[in-house]
Amino acid sequence: MVVILAGDAVFGIEIELPAAKRLLEFGDELGDALVESGRPVVRPERFDAARDAEGCIEATRQLLAMTTETFPDLPLVVIGLSATAPLLAVAGSGHGAAAFILVSPPILETYGNRPDRLELTIADALGVSPAIAAELGTKNPMQLGASVAKRALVVNGAADTVVPPADAIGWRASLAAGGVRTARLEVAFAGHDLDPCRETAIDGILSFLEDEPR
Repeated sequence: MVVILAGDAVFGIEIELPAAKRLLEFGDELGDALVESGRPVVRPERFDAARDAEGCIEATRQLLAMTTETFPDLPLVVIGLSATAPLLAVAGSGHGAAAFILVSPPILETYGNRPDRLELTIADALGVSPAIAAELGTKNPMQLGASVAKRALVVNGAADTVVPPADAIGWRASLAAGGVRTARLEVAFAGHDLDPCRETAIDGILSFLEDEPR
C-alpha cells in the first residue's frame, strides 16, 4: 500500500499556487503509474486538522495508523512530496514502513525556531507556512527519518530552483548515517516538480519499488 502525501491535504495550501499545483500534478501522475503497476495507492484529501505543526503531525500519524489497520497484510510505502517529506519523517518515525520515498525534500532544520528565514516564495512553493516549517524543523526530521523505514529513495531535480539539490544530498547522507539503505535519484534538467522529466523520475521510483511485494 502506497501513501502519497502532498501539501494540499495536510498543510491546507491553495492548489492555485503554481509551484504547488505542478507538484500535485506530479503526484497524480505518480499515483496513476503505481496503480498501473499493480500497487494500491492512498491519496488523502484535505485533512480536517489544526493548521499548526502538532496538528499536521497528529493527522499524519492517524492516516498512517488507519492505513495499516485497514490493510494489515500489505507492506506500507510512504511518499512525501516536498515539505511533506520531513513531516512524514516526524510522524512516521517508528511506524515500520517498508520504504520511504522523499521527492524534492527541503531541510527544515535550517528554519528551526526562525520562520523569518523562510522566504515567502519558498513558503508558497513548498505549500507550508513559515511558522509550521520552523516548528517542524525543531523536531529534527532528518534524524527521525532514519526510523521510518529500512529503505529510502531521495528524488530531486538537478535544476530545482526552490529547494537546492544540496538538500537532497543532505537527506540522503543523514538517512544513510542512520542505518537506512538509501539511494538518491537526481533527474537532469528537472525542476522542483520534476518537469520536464517526470517520466524519468517515475520510472526510477517504480524501479526502486520492484523489490517490495505488491
